[in-house]
Amino acid sequence: MPKVIKKKIVKKVKLQEEEVKSAAMRSLDLIKERKKTAVYVLAGFVIAVVLIAGLMFYFSSAESKARTLAKEANDYYYNINLKTPMPETERWKKSLDLFQRSIASKATPSAQYYLGNCYANLGDHDNAVKAYLTFLDKYKSAREIMPLVYQKLAVSYIRLGKGDDAIKTLNKLAEFENGIFKDTAMVLTARYYDTTGKQEEALKKYKEIVKDYPSSPWSIEANARIDRDKVSGTSAATVVVPAPAIK
Repeated sequence: MPKVIKKKIVKKVKLQEEEVKSAAMRSLDLIKERKKTAVYVLAGFVIAVVLIAGLMFYFSSAESKARTLAKEANDYYYNINLKTPMPETERWKKSLDLFQRSIASKATPSAQYYLGNCYANLGDHDNAVKAYLTFLDKYKSAREIMPLVYQKLAVSYIRLGKGDDAIKTLNKLAEFENGIFKDTAMVLTARYYDTTGKQEEALKKYKEIVKDYPSSPWSIEANARIDRDKVSGTSAATVVVPAPAIK
């Protein structure tokens, strides 16, 4: 009977061992790569946190500085809490400088508005107009201050001899918030017409105020202007009651 020769499987076992070692090495390399990636992700996260914290601190510091400067500027503007009395013009110059620094630190609607006021009070209506237009461009949501800006802008335009721009601005005031300030816009327009020799147009505006806004605080001025015209029998220009100061 022929002798059975057993097959050796040494090579196969050796091959399997090599495959196992190779798989283990790949797993080890994968683990190393994942650890490296995790380190990078963690480092990126830490850096992001540090940057955010730094930015928050910076903006918080800038906002605090802006508030402090704006408060000091208001003190000079309204002549309050001052240790040493100052002439009005000097107070406005100081206030202007402080508002400029406040805006440089962190711009706010109120600081921008008062910046324009300082320029206007100092007779620099070119820069006043620029400041008010900047407000209207940047702070469309600051609705509570906007009517004052329109009024001050119109006055500065008048001071610069830009009557058409003044009337356009007052028309915008008249349309603001469904016409809630229309009577104010009308009386300011009437005063402008009166001072520029357009008495008929001024009288027309005053009559509109009396008719459409009889309970308006401006109706007293409008009625007085109309009565003076009746007494004189002409639409000649008369002295108009000055408007309350817009601060």
